[in-house]
Amino acid sequence: MVLDRSNSIPLHLQVRNLLRNDIFKGTYTEKIPAEHELMDKYSVSRATVRRAIRTLIDDGMLESRQGLGTFVAVRPIEEWLGNLSTFFDIIGERGLTPDIKVLKQGIVEAPQDAAKIFGVSRLYETIRLRLANDTPVVLETQYYPLEIGEKLALLDLSNVSTYDVLETELGLNLWEAQQTIGAIIPAAEEKKLLGMTAEPSCALLSKRLVLDHDGNPLEYEKSIYRADNYAFRINLTRRRKL
Repeated sequence: MVLDRSNSIPLHLQVRNLLRNDIFKGTYTEKIPAEHELMDKYSVSRATVRRAIRTLIDDGMLESRQGLGTFVAVRPIEEWLGNLSTFFDIIGERGLTPDIKVLKQGIVEAPQDAAKIFGVSRLYETIRLRLANDTPVVLETQYYPLEIGEKLALLDLSNVSTYDVLETELGLNLWEAQQTIGAIIPAAEEKKLLGMTAEPSCALLSKRLVLDHDGNPLEYEKSIYRADNYAFRINLTRRRKL
């Protein structure tokens, strides 16, 4: 594989990014190729390969085992689309420890997309950071109508599922959700909160609107996922003609 040697990004970072992508795609799920194999694959020096591997070890994606080689330490967290699973369910199923920290909450002037959804100019906003084994994985921003927000303001939203709060504490009926997912380049502050150090960095932006049985919007969430350790999965079936 030929690297772009005219690019301003150093070669070791280009190799690092390619290795990161291969891990995320599942090309390497256990042990990565030996240094000499990577040297041949990317046509670079041993020093370049070692610097690339070291950055991934420092990021916690790889781990070196004495006498055995370098192994994948972190695999992407996978979330199945099609049901309203909580973060605790998703992380717990992988044997990891979930943690959710509240960064900010209160009444705000609604951004244009949220204002259009709810039909009002002011909404209740919560900003939370989700972690798995103390590693930041998702930065979420949620918007609610003020009547719901007034009740949420009285509750501790750290380490709780908002779905459970809405249903159990507030007695609301979460009926369905509409979700879109796309790629973005996160802002500097977002990268800092998520612990993203790669340059350039990409992330996944999920926009999810939760509705009640009558089609009324209850929650609008915009979440930024680290693309290097989070993935979405869905089952597809082909509809055949009879």
